[in-house]
Amino acid sequence: MRDPLADCSYNKVYKNLKECSQNGENFCKQVTSILQQRANLEISYAKGLQKLALKLNKALQNTRKNCLSSAWAWAAEGMKSTADLHQKLGRAIELEAIKPTHQILSVQEKKRKSLDNEVEKTANLVLSNWNQQIKAKKKLMVSTKKHEALFHLVESSRQSATEKEKRKLLNKLKKSTEKLEKEDENYYQKNMAGYSTRLKWESTLGNCYQSILELEKERIQLLCNNLNQYSQHISLFGQTLTACHTQIHCAISKVDIEKDIQALMEETATSSTEPKSELLLTDYFEEDPNNAMNKERRKSLIKPKLSRLERDIEKASRDKEGLERMLNVYSSNSSFSDAKSQKDTAALMDENNLKLDLLQANSYKLSSVLAELEQRPKPSHPCSNCIFKWKEKEHMHSYVKLSRPTLTKRLENAVSRASAGGQNHPSSSSAASVVAPPGKSLGKALYSFQARQDDELSLVKGMLSRQFLKSNKFMRSSFKFVNNPHTYNTRINYLSEQKPIPFSTSNSVEYLIVFSSMLSVSEYTCLVCFPSWCALESSILKKYHKS
Repeated sequence: MRDPLADCSYNKVYKNLKECSQNGENFCKQVTSILQQRANLEISYAKGLQKLALKLNKALQNTRKNCLSSAWAWAAEGMKSTADLHQKLGRAIELEAIKPTHQILSVQEKKRKSLDNEVEKTANLVLSNWNQQIKAKKKLMVSTKKHEALFHLVESSRQSATEKEKRKLLNKLKKSTEKLEKEDENYYQKNMAGYSTRLKWESTLGNCYQSILELEKERIQLLCNNLNQYSQHISLFGQTLTACHTQIHCAISKVDIEKDIQALMEETATSSTEPKSELLLTDYFEEDPNNAMNKERRKSLIKPKLSRLERDIEKASRDKEGLERMLNVYSSNSSFSDAKSQKDTAALMDENNLKLDLLQANSYKLSSVLAELEQRPKPSHPCSNCIFKWKEKEHMHSYVKLSRPTLTKRLENAVSRASAGGQNHPSSSSAASVVAPPGKSLGKALYSFQARQDDELSLVKGMLSRQFLKSNKFMRSSFKFVNNPHTYNTRINYLSEQKPIPFSTSNSVEYLIVFSSMLSVSEYTCLVCFPSWCALESSILKKYHKS
C-alpha cells in the first residue's frame, strides 16, 4: 500500500535535523564526560590529562568542523602541556561546567522524547485516516453495486410484479438508498478530515522542528559557556601555563557562536524544491465508465455531489476573502494585532487554502466526468496536471499533489509580516504625523461620551484636539455615540472636509466605531467591532467621498 508520509519534504527535513541534533548531543556528552574525568584525575593530572587529550581529539574527529570544535582542539593541546594543575581546578570544572551540563542534557532528552512521541502520534493519525478512507471507499463501492442491482431489479419488474411485490421491492430500494447516502456521507467526511490530519501532522513537524532547533542553539551556547569557563580557570594557574594558554585563548577568542548557528541553519534548511502534499480524492462508482450504469443514471448521481462541492467551495472562498482582509488590516496597522495573532491568521489561511484546493480538485474531477457524459469539452483547471491515479487490486484510487509554502516560509511568514508592520508604524505619534498632516488632523465630536472601559476615550461635545488624534489611545479606542433609543446616528465632522459622515443601525446592536485617517485625508477607514468579530468597511467611506 502507498505510504503517504514517505515523500514528505517536511518529514525529511525533520529527520535530518534529528540526526544532526543526535550527533551534537553525543559530542556534548563526550565533552562533559571528559571534563568529569579530568576533575577526578587532577591529583595525578599528568598521566590522566594526557589520556584525556587523546580522547578529546578522538571525539573531535567524529564531530562537525566549526569554531567550537577548533577551539576544543586547542584545549586538547593545552591538556597535554598542563602538568601541574591541582585540585582547585578540578572542583571548579565540576561545579561550573559538569553539573549544569548534566542538568540541561537531562531536560533536553526528556523534551526530545516528548517531541518524537508527538510527531509519531500525529503521523499515525494521518496513516489511520488514509486507511479509513480506503476502507470507506471499498465499502461504498460494494454498497453502490448492490444498490444498482436492486434498482435494475425494481425497474425490470414494474410490468410483471404484483403490487405487493412492487411495494416490497420499493421498500428495499428505499432502505438501500438511505444506507448508500449514509455511507457516502461517511466517506466524504473522512476524505474532508484527511486534510486536517495532514495539516496537524505537518504543523507538529514544524513546531517540533523549531523546538529541536532551539535545543541545538541552547547546546551550542552551553558548550561555548563551558569553554569560556574553562579558559578563565586555566588563566589563573601561574606562569607555567602562560605560553600554552596564549595559543588556547587566541583560538577560544575567535569562537563565533553566531557563525556556528548559521552553519547549522544552512545544513538543516529546507531545500529549494517546492514541497507538495498528497491528498486522496473522492472516487465514486458512477465515475467508472466500465460499470453497468447508464449515462442518465450516472449524471443524476454526479450532479448532487457537484452541488455539494460547489457549496463548500463558495463557503471556503468567502472564508479566504475574510482572512485576506484580516491580514491586510494587520499588515497596515500593527496596533490591531500582535505577532501571534498574525501567525495564527496565516495558519488559518494556509489551512483554508489547502481545503479550497482539495475541494476544487474534487470538483474538477467530477466535472470532467460529467462533461464526458454530456459530450462537451472538459473544463480546464490548474490542478489538472496534479491529479494522479494508481491501481490497487480491482480499484483505482485518485490523489492530488498540492503545492504548499515551504516549512520555514509558512512558519515565519506571519512573524515577518508583524515585523514589517512594526517598522511601518514605529510609534503612535509618528504614525499620527504621517497619517494626519498639520491642519487636517482636527475633528469635532458632535456628542459627549463617558468612557466605560480601559481602552475607550472619554469625549465631550466640541473640538477633539490634535494631541488626541496623535495619541495611541485615540487610534485604538472605541467610541460609542447614542442619539436616541431607536436609532444610533453617529456623525463626526472632519474640519478638513466640512462634511458629516452618517452611520446608523437598529437598536438591537451597539456599534463600536473607530475612525482614523489612512494615507491621506481623502481616505478614511471605519472599523466596526461587533461582540465577537470585526469587519472592515472602507468601501462605505470611499463611496461617500466620491459622492
